[in-house]
Amino acid sequence: MNWINNILNWINNFVIVWFNEYKVIFKDTGVITLFIIAIFIYPLIYSFAYNNELAKDIPIAIVDQDNSELSRKLITMIDASDEVKITFVTPNFQEAKIKFKKSNIHGIIHIPKDFDNKILGFETAVVSVYADASYMIIYKQIVTAATYSVGTMSAGVEIIRRTAKGDIIEEAMLERDPLPIESYALYNPKGGYATYVMPAVFIMILQQTLFLGIGLLGGTFKEKGYDKLLIPIGLKKGGTTSIVFGKSLAYFSIYILNTAYVVVIVSRMFSLPMRGSFVDVFIFLIPFIFAAIYLGQTIASFFKKREHALMALLFTSIPIVFLSGFSWPIDAMPRWQVWISQLFPSTPGIKGYLAITMRGAHFSDVFYNWMHIWALLIIYFISANLLIKKLFKKIHNTEIDNIAKIVSKKDSETVA
Repeated sequence: MNWINNILNWINNFVIVWFNEYKVIFKDTGVITLFIIAIFIYPLIYSFAYNNELAKDIPIAIVDQDNSELSRKLITMIDASDEVKITFVTPNFQEAKIKFKKSNIHGIIHIPKDFDNKILGFETAVVSVYADASYMIIYKQIVTAATYSVGTMSAGVEIIRRTAKGDIIEEAMLERDPLPIESYALYNPKGGYATYVMPAVFIMILQQTLFLGIGLLGGTFKEKGYDKLLIPIGLKKGGTTSIVFGKSLAYFSIYILNTAYVVVIVSRMFSLPMRGSFVDVFIFLIPFIFAAIYLGQTIASFFKKREHALMALLFTSIPIVFLSGFSWPIDAMPRWQVWISQLFPSTPGIKGYLAITMRGAHFSDVFYNWMHIWALLIIYFISANLLIKKLFKKIHNTEIDNIAKIVSKKDSETVA
């Protein structure tokens, strides 16, 4: 019967810690900002910013030094594309260059002086494209518009040349492109930026706000001595597990609602892909939330003051984002960075979440990522327990030493 009492005491302790943690959370405006307000606002801000999916009507200039019927036709074709918008046409390259340097335009398409004559003379005419490559999305759109327009005109000119020689138009078209390529943009047909980046950003927001909020609470506990309320529980057998688990349930109950808001409401508001099952998504993300919580508790045990959490975690947020694998392929990273990336729940979390939502993968397809998350959950649950137990013993020993000093001082005063 003793073991039953131990279990009941453990349950009683973790329930006390669980509901006490709600009081701590909702008394802290900084934590409320991170756990609730930031989660509500950040996904909306990012989603609205990228809602257009593609950068369109990028301002460019045309330097037309030929001013022929063919050059004007090419200009019309370029201007008809969705990617760019021609703001002005000039024969003076220096004038366009000045506007480019002032950032009035983001690209220049140069049509040379002998453009028409070379084409009619069956020679190669070169159209030059100068695009702002410091912003890859802008560069891609300008080059796409120029390549498509010039390629279409080039194909038309080649077909006209061959039919003028007596070729049948069908044969001329076949000879012009004897090995056609058909490309299919899978999972993101429009090549949209929001579809690419936002699902991964959602996972990062959930993880990083958890880290920051738990870090703030950990620093505040040490700074203001709130941990002393938990020492009697923590020093009991199995007491630290009830503390870690009780706190985690408080955080989880808030973040499962945050996850539902982000995955269901925000994703639907902005028509982000959800090709998999919501059931699979939530089964996959539940251990992810707990793994992030236990890693947050592990990290928080090192902070002695509230501001330490903000400084350390804000500093590490950007490296964690880049190591997560959605902005740059993990396989292309140095091996030591790959190993570091595997320590964060966001790495398997993003990979599995994208597989389910973007590709419509079944749960069996992301099982390896799910097990990776479970392994991190167990490791960080153990580390959080060990560090918190060590902390409580240190506080308890310090209190005993202080009491001994007070008693010793009183004894010496009595003897005197």
